[in-house]
This record gives sequence, structure tokens and C-alpha cells, in this order.
Amino acid sequence: MAWAWLGVFGAVAISSAAQAVSGFGFALIGTPLVAILVGPREAVVGLTMIGIVLVAQLALRARGHVERPVVLAVTAAAIVGMPFGLLVLDRADDRTLTAIIAVVVIGFAILLWRGLRLPPNRIADGIAGFIAGTLSTSTGTSGPPIVIALSGKGLSPAAFRGTISAIFFVQGSVAMLAFALGGQISPGALGVAAAGFPGLLLGSYVGEHGFRRLDAETFRRIVFVMLLLSGMVSLVGALVS
Repeated sequence: MAWAWLGVFGAVAISSAAQAVSGFGFALIGTPLVAILVGPREAVVGLTMIGIVLVAQLALRARGHVERPVVLAVTAAAIVGMPFGLLVLDRADDRTLTAIIAVVVIGFAILLWRGLRLPPNRIADGIAGFIAGTLSTSTGTSGPPIVIALSGKGLSPAAFRGTISAIFFVQGSVAMLAFALGGQISPGALGVAAAGFPGLLLGSYVGEHGFRRLDAETFRRIVFVMLLLSGMVSLVGALVS
């Protein structure tokens, strides 16, 4: 089992670096890989625990660039969607949940790669937030709808990263409360958090330096390739298990 926890460390390190550079990618990259190693429920809950630490520090650093009205609109809608996601998490078997995670990751990665944009208004923010809330408590991959919504607003890189980090922090905190009330915080999820936390520290350090040095568009392309590979590996794992 030691190799599995080492794999969790590596997956979290890679996904943390991606998140620190681009503002998203932690759950999308990490969840499918960790789901194969220790199980989808443990992956969703455990990565949500440590992901809160990462987005909290990113939001704090960029607090002067956060678009607060957007954060409020998206997170309010996300809270409404979270109970529907919890229902899926509770009812779906491990194989089905792993396949759902893989399909969500692959589908949204393709949409983001093709440049899908939503109109920059509160209705779009609400729709994106509701979908994100449902995904956050079911598959742990809530980022793509929010990325799509924010991409149409013409935000600067600092404002984009700060705003999406603030959204993830509030949404993740509420999701953790929902997990606790729903009895989803298992020893396996705590193990994921413990094994992944050192990887988070390493990945966020590397990613923060990368944010200053790498071309954002080039790195985003790398992230999308990693998303597709991660989703495909997860889907194959679900199909052959």
C-alpha cells in the first residue's frame, strides 16, 4: 500500500503546481489519478481537504485582485447544487463514480481547449456555479464550469487566479461541511490528505515560481494535455476493473 500513498504524493505535487500557475487544475488532474490509487470517494473528500489550503494561500496573495461580486454569485449558486452532488456520491458505486470523474475531466478539458466561453453576466455565473457545486460534492472536479465562466470576462491573469481561488476556497469549505454532515470523512480520505499534504507544499512552491517565469498560454496547453491523459487513465481503469 506504500506505493499508493507515494502515488498520491506525486499526483498532488503535479496538480498543485498546475493550480499555482494557472489558477485551476488541482482537482481535475489529481482526482482521477488518486481515485485509481485509493478509490473515488477517498480521492474526492481527501483532495478537497488539502485543496482548501492551496486555494486559501493563492486567494490571500491575490486578494487585491479578487472580483467579489463574481465570487458571491458563483458560490451562492454552487451551494444550491451541492446536495445533488452528495446524492450522486452516496448512491453511485466506485466503478461508476470513477467513470463519471473521467468523463467529466475529458469532456470539460476538450471544451476548455476549444475555447468555450459563456456570456459575462450573472445568469452565466449562476449556471456555472450550480454545475460546479454539483460536481464538487460528487466528482470533486468543479473547476471547468467556473473557468469557462471567468474566461469570458476578460480578467487579467492576477484577477483570474485570485477570483477563482476565492471561489474554490468558499466552495471547498462548504463542501467539507457537507461531507462532515454526510459522514463522508473516512480514514481513507484522511490518509489521502496526510499523504498529499507534503506534495501540495512542494507543488505549490514549484508552481508559484513557474507563474512568474513560464508563458501562461504554453503552460495552460500542458495542463490540458495532462487533464486528457489523467481522464483517459481513469476511464480505462474504470472499464477494466
